[in-house]
Amino acid sequence: MNVTLRQLRAFTAVHRTRSITRAARELGITQSAASLLIQQLEVQLGVKLFDRSTRSVQPTLVADEAFHAAERMLSDAQGLSRRMRDLAQARAGRVAFVASAGAASALLPLVLAKFRAGYPDIEIDMRDVAADDLVPRLIASDAEFAIGSVEGEFAEMTVETLTRGRLSAIGRRTADFAARRSLTWEELAQLPTIAMRRETRIRMQIDQALSAQGKHLVPTYEVTLINTALAMTAQGLGLAILPATMLPADQFPTLIARPLVRPAITRPVSLLQRQGRTLSPAARAFVAIARTVLAERTERASVASG
Repeated sequence: MNVTLRQLRAFTAVHRTRSITRAARELGITQSAASLLIQQLEVQLGVKLFDRSTRSVQPTLVADEAFHAAERMLSDAQGLSRRMRDLAQARAGRVAFVASAGAASALLPLVLAKFRAGYPDIEIDMRDVAADDLVPRLIASDAEFAIGSVEGEFAEMTVETLTRGRLSAIGRRTADFAARRSLTWEELAQLPTIAMRRETRIRMQIDQALSAQGKHLVPTYEVTLINTALAMTAQGLGLAILPATMLPADQFPTLIARPLVRPAITRPVSLLQRQGRTLSPAARAFVAIARTVLAERTERASVASG
């Protein structure tokens, strides 16, 4: 039995108006089309729904009992249709994604604010994790994508670079430090420094790049979290060694970044997605805003460090 929504609409309209003519006018179809829909419904259900005469159309007891159920089904169908339209146009829904702790603290607050302003009714579920856990958490969860710093390729994953951060010395805006255009790693070695711990990805990248040139980093302090390094730098304990993009100027207005050279090292922030998986409209909207915001941030950081 395949009862259609058109049949149900015709049934409820005839039941409500007690007239096939008026029901047809209400539905925007011909009288014969409305009559045919009722006949088809009666055949499919195996019951008579209306007693017809030349003067009136009267619902049977079966029709009276079925009327409210039919209206509920139509209401549910209309609600589903509205919901699907809202989802398709990113007016409703949910965005679930994974973010590395550094990206979550330094880069994504502005993205989240802009997204919330444009899409206030979409639920946001951001899971901030250590960089090493980014890919495993994306694979194991219902997250649609991940944003963070990764290296290499991953099976059944696409990796799109959203921005690149130049490894920089981040310090307080003193006259001497602000006057510098850049620092070499040899110059940095003569100053108090704050670096990420050896087991972090960013430190591994630094150590590998320096080792290739016969150099070695011996920081004054080692920390696990980017915000810890920045907070210590703000107190004058040393220069933090981080990508310039990881400096949130609104949180640390007294700090500035100066690029490290010889060698120059960059670190990407990437978008990761499972291959063959289509992002929801809400997720596509979020990713579009992330691309724009991070591209603008990269440009501002480049101008500031130049």
